Amino acid sequence: MGCKLESTNEKLTPRTGVAILGEYLKGMGFESFCNKNLPISNHHRAYTPFEFIYPLILMLHSGGRVLDDIKEIRLDTALSRLLKMENIPTAGAFTKYLHRHGDKGEAGIRKINKQYLKRFLKSIKNEELILDIDASFIEAHKSTTKYSYKGEPGYMPMIGHINGGWVIDVDFRDGNEAPANENLEFIKQCQLQLPIGIKFNRVRIDSAGYQASIFNYCDKEEMLFTISGRKDRSVWSSINDIKDDEWEILSKKEKISEFFHSMNGTDNAFRMIVVKKDITPILPTLEGYISEEVMKQHRDEMYYCIATNDNDLTAKEIVKLHRQRGETSENKIKELKNGFNMSYLPTSDFKANAFYFAIGTLAYNLFLLFKQILDKSLQHHTVKTIRYKLYNIAGKVISHARETVLKVNEQFMELLQNIRDRAYQMSLE
Repeated sequence: MGCKLESTNEKLTPRTGVAILGEYLKGMGFESFCNKNLPISNHHRAYTPFEFIYPLILMLHSGGRVLDDIKEIRLDTALSRLLKMENIPTAGAFTKYLHRHGDKGEAGIRKINKQYLKRFLKSIKNEELILDIDASFIEAHKSTTKYSYKGEPGYMPMIGHINGGWVIDVDFRDGNEAPANENLEFIKQCQLQLPIGIKFNRVRIDSAGYQASIFNYCDKEEMLFTISGRKDRSVWSSINDIKDDEWEILSKKEKISEFFHSMNGTDNAFRMIVVKKDITPILPTLEGYISEEVMKQHRDEMYYCIATNDNDLTAKEIVKLHRQRGETSENKIKELKNGFNMSYLPTSDFKANAFYFAIGTLAYNLFLLFKQILDKSLQHHTVKTIRYKLYNIAGKVISHARETVLKVNEQFMELLQNIRDRAYQMSLE
């Protein structure tokens, strides 16, 4: 070996950037929000709600995958000294807290998210406010989980995102819940999270939202919608009526057209945008050898529909806008589930898991706020990259003349100091 290994009693931390995050959270009133909105245990020696949630948020930002990884935060005495964390619960204590306060805890996290939402809305005040809702399956082999249409046991939370991916609300559901269930109720639930006087300009949903009740609600509330359409017999008939010269070029392999459509229960007709994909055709001589099911699948793949009540944007603009769901909703859900490890849920108790998932969404939303004070070169990175470039910077903690000093390599000084300065300015707002 090329070096000699020795031990040291110096207080070292591999989480200097996490300490900066922790300072930022305290400056943003995180302690008072937790203790005001989350349930307090009646035990005289119990931890405060802040003492539970704060280290858990830091653990999720650090890359902890399971609840037992909280011990890595507990063992980091340098981090504890920097952030004055004197009492950090064990994984067992966390589990009990989740079990005892499932419903109230989830409701409390929703209130905290609502407080921080006001800050996020300030950063997008000049943008159109768009709501994206989507169900996401979390596979979980627990004794109480139910099987989804995917054939695996787990949960099917409905997640609402707004501009930039902020999770405005979550409806935590059993795995056997259909994605189309209670979509309108969830839209209304998301609307309640907004400050009084603010409403969504637009809502985007996949085909699970293709429901007359949602169309009528959006029309009544003067809310624009783009919703992936379902191709029933009536829609197919209208597609077949589109003449060859009514198709426009959308891209190298796509054409676009549209027609007005209505369905049972809708108060008003709406535009149906149709995208025709250029895929390999089936030769007429082969049709007799191909099953009806395969023929239907081939036909479904050729055409994609978007229903909308927006009469101002062109068909091409509608398609471009609707396809942004992939970045705003689907990719952000991946960040929540993979970046913050919400694909793992710690117990077999439904309400406890709902509480834990809510904490995960809070950690994710706080990450979006924290990125706003980072250098512009870091603001578009995922949490995995931020861990590599910021959170995992090494540091040494020294106590000197009643002061706590954090020493880092000189190359990181300007980066960290700039973040701290911006965090301080943010705390004054």
